[in-house]
Amino acid sequence: MAGTVTATATTATTEVGTTVTAATSEMEATATAATSELEATATAAAIGPPSAIPDKYMHKNRLQSFAERTYKKTPIYKVESEGQSHQPKFTCTVEVGDQQFSSTGSFSRKKEAEQDAARVAYEILTTVSESDVKEAFELIDQDAVFCKSILIEFAVKTKTTLPSYSVVCVCLKKPLTLFAAIVVFDGNAYHGESAPNKKDAEQNAARVVIKSILAKHDTCMVRIVRSKKQLITAVRSSGNTPATFTPIQFTRPVSYAAYGRPDDTTPVLPNESSSLAVQRGINVVPAVGTSVNPSSANVSRSKKRKGRVEGAGGNDTWVAKGH
Repeated sequence: MAGTVTATATTATTEVGTTVTAATSEMEATATAATSELEATATAAAIGPPSAIPDKYMHKNRLQSFAERTYKKTPIYKVESEGQSHQPKFTCTVEVGDQQFSSTGSFSRKKEAEQDAARVAYEILTTVSESDVKEAFELIDQDAVFCKSILIEFAVKTKTTLPSYSVVCVCLKKPLTLFAAIVVFDGNAYHGESAPNKKDAEQNAARVVIKSILAKHDTCMVRIVRSKKQLITAVRSSGNTPATFTPIQFTRPVSYAAYGRPDDTTPVLPNESSSLAVQRGINVVPAVGTSVNPSSANVSRSKKRKGRVEGAGGNDTWVAKGH
């Protein structure tokens, strides 16, 4: 009996020891994992964030984004090789918007030549001078008639949500009624100047948005505004120059006197003494007398195509009707 108790106690002691050992090992493993995680975090913090892609490899991406936004086309690259076959040198030419740009030198790899050509094209196309921005501001200040269309074109090219307008009446005193518009574009609200009608109020609000974008020297907006130069100038010029009006001139009806044959006719005014005939300078030819008219027999045979009118001095003059 005593031996059985001893064996049971020994077994229980062994199980307890095993459990304690397993728990200790698990705690040690957890502590080790936590320590490793802390060390990895500290190392990552010391090293910093993962290194970004070098700037020299991003020129093609920038140019493609700009070309698709501005010209709705992707750049076209043409690479040429020169030198020996085992050590070739590459140059590149890129076409963007019907313009060509070449790399500044030769490179040992095609990708490097393309990146350099893209860099040159992007720097030239995105450079906006102060004179260009100033000209765009002056065009917008001339007239707001194209501001809504300009803003829509900019939104389409930059893949921005189209603008939305809301118009309110700010003055109800008759006969003067004024409207003001608020436009929401790219998450911002802009207030325009008041105008006598809703359409002009919306154009004024769109002009405020355009000016705010031009103030940032945005290349796309500058190009859009300058492309409307001829239209804006034409509208401005037509508004200052009144249209000429030419009155319609009316002439008095003319009758034709017969001279023996239907084709032998001369224009005759019904009233020879008309002041209008004198003012117009019309050469009035009076109807001829009976001495040169056709004989009475011929006249009687041609009554179907002629009508009888009373001539000057009581003489009968025959005048053709259908001419």
